[in-house]
Amino acid sequence: MKGWLSALGVVLGCSLLASPALAANDHGLAFGLRLGYALPVGETGINTGKNPAAVELRDVVTAMVPLWVDLGYRFDRALYVGAFFQYGLAFVAENESAGCAQGVRCSARDLSFGANLSYHVRPRYRFDPWLGAGLGYEILTVHESGQSLALGTSLRVDESWSLKGLQFLILQAGADYHASPEVAVGPFLNFALGQYSRWSSRETLPGATQEHGGDVNDATHAWITLGFRGQYEL
Repeated sequence: MKGWLSALGVVLGCSLLASPALAANDHGLAFGLRLGYALPVGETGINTGKNPAAVELRDVVTAMVPLWVDLGYRFDRALYVGAFFQYGLAFVAENESAGCAQGVRCSARDLSFGANLSYHVRPRYRFDPWLGAGLGYEILTVHESGQSLALGTSLRVDESWSLKGLQFLILQAGADYHASPEVAVGPFLNFALGQYSRWSSRETLPGATQEHGGDVNDATHAWITLGFRGQYEL
């Protein structure tokens, strides 16, 4: 009995993958939302007094949860070109040199925006793998506030600092399941390779505010994101 059920499941699965999707417009606007989990790799390009080498990105933030908005146009069933905006809630590392110091409250966000295109392998079928590429611009901001206990002294900290730079290569892959002619859902994998070019900081002191900034050393980093996407075709 179990063998028959397994065989039936395989037949149904193959029929589902091979069945054409319901008819839909060959071109038009498309709106998408994504949610994922991202891990950092590579270096930031900044230095600290305690560590003369470039700081690893994971020593600043350990991971992030990105919320992603897509808006684009389908020139036909296979080719999509559009823009994206991503807001990522990042988790600050707990260390003295680059992350969150003892006694200080820290938060971080990662914004990125840019353009991408994707090619759909089986656009007229319910199961539709796709590949994509693009480029973008990223802004990572960390905010610190509270009483720092570093070096055995108590110091009031109210500071935010940012890293900004180009994401010069974004590679994507995913698979859509067309639940209806207009709605597709499925997993995706995103690899964004970039390089920070500028840093800036803003520190609030009693009666004064100090701002600083400058260039960042040449170093590359990447975000690897695994998540789930939904798209609505207008």
